Order: sequence, then structure tokens, then C-alpha cells
Amino acid sequence: MDPRRVLESFAWMETVVAIPPSSAVPVECELIHRLYSTHEWEATRAMLTDDFVLVGPNGVRAGLDELRRTNELMAGTYEDLQAEIETIVADPDHPWVLFVRDHSRGRAKDGSGNLDVRAWSRVVLAPGGEQVREIGPTSVIGGA
Repeated sequence: MDPRRVLESFAWMETVVAIPPSSAVPVECELIHRLYSTHEWEATRAMLTDDFVLVGPNGVRAGLDELRRTNELMAGTYEDLQAEIETIVADPDHPWVLFVRDHSRGRAKDGSGNLDVRAWSRVVLAPGGEQVREIGPTSVIGGA
């Protein structure tokens, strides 16, 4: 094997931070489906706890304001922005920690590169499962 390819594979592995455990099984979660299909901030906000945390790839933690800014940035950049949930899984021993694989698409408003990515995101539910307490980190696993 070419050593450069080995190094490339190690570099890629270091970026994978949100892959479900091998013990995870498919689960259904209507809350996650609603969250991923909602585009209005007030509706999104109602699904999140007051102490909500958005976790970045390096473990940086942010709150509701950062999620709102991120959502507004994405909506301002892409038309027809949508995220299709492909699967939701959880470890039976930790059913409140979900791993969501989605396929996000959108047409760039300025005509530059369109969004077309698949990603895994870790999502932590609040007790009772009625709200989301934490999203992230997220690992992009494919793009066009």
C-alpha cells in the first residue's frame, strides 16, 4: 500500500468523532424527525432545553445563540435546504444518546457549490425524551 494513502486514512480517521457504537440498534424518534424538518426558529427552540449545548468537532461547546446563527447562515446561503434522516440508532444501554445519519442538500444562492453531504450527529435527549439537550459533535461521512 502507498504510504501516502496510509497517512490519508489516518488523517480521515482523526476527523471521525460521531460514529455510533457497534452495539447501537435502529430506533424511532419523532422529535428528531420534527427537529430536522423545522425551518422556523421558534418551533426549533421549543424542541431544545434551556441549557442546550451545540458541540463542535474539537469539543468546543456553544449554546442556543450559536445554533440560531448557524441555522440563519445556512438558510441565507442555500435555497431548498433540507436534511433527510437516513437512520437513527442508539445503544440500548444509553437510549437517550442518539446517533443520526442525515443527507443534507441545498442549492447555493450565489450559484457556487451546492450542499450535498452525509453526516453522523450525536444527539442527547433530555430526561423524558421531549426535548434535545445536546447536538454534536458531527462527522461528515460523504459529500458530492
